[in-house]
Amino acid sequence: MRMTRGLLFLCLISLSATSYAGELKLAVAANFKATIEKIVAKFEQQTKHKITITSASSGTLFSQISHGAPFDIFLSADSERPIKLVKNNLALADSRFTYAIGQLAFWTPKTQLTSQQSIISYIDSQKGKLAIANPRLAPYGKSAHIFIIKNNLALAVKSTLINGNNVAQAFQFVESGNAQSGMISYAQLRAAGISSDYILLQPTSYPRIKQQAVILKNSKNIALARQLMDFIKTKNHQLIIDAGYLMETNNVD
Repeated sequence: MRMTRGLLFLCLISLSATSYAGELKLAVAANFKATIEKIVAKFEQQTKHKITITSASSGTLFSQISHGAPFDIFLSADSERPIKLVKNNLALADSRFTYAIGQLAFWTPKTQLTSQQSIISYIDSQKGKLAIANPRLAPYGKSAHIFIIKNNLALAVKSTLINGNNVAQAFQFVESGNAQSGMISYAQLRAAGISSDYILLQPTSYPRIKQQAVILKNSKNIALARQLMDFIKTKNHQLIIDAGYLMETNNVD
């Protein structure tokens, strides 16, 4: 009888713990997917909460959120869209912060380039496709497009440029051989274990990729969302840096 009561007590404790476990849905820019998966795995292990990740271009996710998609947190690859969500009364102003600074890389498998000038010369003469993310949807694509314009390469890439729906697809174009080269997120190269045949573009040669996160007002668990945001802010700086990002000293503006 005592054993039966003991087992019943343990079952009730287990059910109670399960019932109090929270759930969050994250909308995450494609470049940060591999990194947030590592952060979320740590958070879930420590807290037993369940986190679901949806990854796409920042523009696609912004559109979904604006039309009522049930996400709790938006991790964008820019600051523009989180700011718009706050202005549109769809996100909490005091939750917005910069979680990473993205770095743009030029990747040419099996080709060794040594300088940014060599990148410009290479693009100007290459015959194969150059892959970037769609500039209208993806901040990395927008920065790549501006790099092309600033260096007078628009005419050179007129017939060779291909746009991925997001920066992950641009990476896949190059990885699969469907593109000869690509301007993509440095973090994707790190995540794929690629250690050569790319050059980091000079930070002054393209618009700064300030990646911001924000809690959405329609979240059903804002307290848990704040807990995860704090976990990202305070417990994962080195993980984010190791993934191929820079960190911001002023994490809002």
